[in-house]
Amino acid sequence: MITAYRVWDGEGMYYWDDEELSLEIKMDEWVLSRNDPDGCRVAIAKSFDGKSVLMCGTGFFEYGVIYQADIIKGKRESTWHPGYDKVLGKVEFSKDTHGFYIEGMGAGPLYRIEPNFEILGDVYQNPKSLEGAE
Repeated sequence: MITAYRVWDGEGMYYWDDEELSLEIKMDEWVLSRNDPDGCRVAIAKSFDGKSVLMCGTGFFEYGVIYQADIIKGKRESTWHPGYDKVLGKVEFSKDTHGFYIEGMGAGPLYRIEPNFEILGDVYQNPKSLEGAE
């Protein structure tokens, strides 16, 4: 599994591996910065600025990376719970279990990404994609 990060600064989404970006995480605080042409680092977003959000993600092999706040839709195999197979919800990360889960229709742990799952966007840039999630 690959760990990845992205930051929403209230206006745009930045990914940790974008060129020229640097993400520093120390305990509960973090700073996302960019190198300017003079070689100085300029802060883009900070954990304590009141508008920015740091999201972790993980690579699910050939399916790419899924992040907190992504909206996913699809169907998973479920023989033990009626209605659990249909998924439309927001991906979250549990600090207690150190795992991802779905909040919404088909709520529960996200052990794997099914081949038919579709990432509709994220709650910051595409909040209407969550319509219909219970």
